[in-house]
Amino acid sequence: MSQKEHYNKKLLAFFIAFFIVITFLAVYGAEHYNGHDETVELEQYCKISDNDLVKGNTSTCVYFITWDGSPTGNAGSWALYEFLNDHGYNMDKNNYVKNSQSMENFEFNNTPGVIFNNSTYTLDYSGHTTIIKPVYIYGENLTNSTTIAAGLQELKGKVPSVVYKEIKIYTTEAIVDGLSIPSDNISTYHHINSVTLINGPAGAYIFNGYLINPTNFEDETPKQVITDLKDNPSYKPVRNAVKGLETYIKDSD
Repeated sequence: MSQKEHYNKKLLAFFIAFFIVITFLAVYGAEHYNGHDETVELEQYCKISDNDLVKGNTSTCVYFITWDGSPTGNAGSWALYEFLNDHGYNMDKNNYVKNSQSMENFEFNNTPGVIFNNSTYTLDYSGHTTIIKPVYIYGENLTNSTTIAAGLQELKGKVPSVVYKEIKIYTTEAIVDGLSIPSDNISTYHHINSVTLINGPAGAYIFNGYLINPTNFEDETPKQVITDLKDNPSYKPVRNAVKGLETYIKDSD
């Protein structure tokens, strides 16, 4: 065999090996690449789509994802409670809610709130149909046996698949800005944390975390908060949260 033939065979073998390595890396990368490896801000609205997530949708839907014993969910529930009161629902007199205090021995112990009895509340806001959809994915208490998978499975059966996908991304994949973990891993018990997703014909926003800081309700009961809201309808933390809902519902219309 000539030296030239030997050189050509070595060169061919090199290119074959190179091609195999590149192919392997491409396949491996496709399987393991996370297209949503990004950060997400807590406690603020983040735009996640310029278009409606649900094809053919003509209304705006507010998905309030939480769990029965959540301090974040309980605190945020007052924003939805007041928004509904403002726009056609008498929440006190029609058995729409039941009182709740968040689980003990957890962050923000016994935060007062309300659990919504209806699965949907439909109203006209700013000339468009708006649907408020509270979604509860765990029971009253988290434990060491609570799993992220169980929360996702519960969520999957209660919201459209495209909404499920976005909530999964922004709680289990996107890294919380300033931290090195997604939001489902922040608490002692790993779980799908409370988030609010607003989706409409003009786009979608997600709010990861508390709509209202639970510390605003320290040492109060649900009945006391309801009385406070009646006596002071301009109560700033709740009013600010309602204003945020109204702003982004309009932006999504």
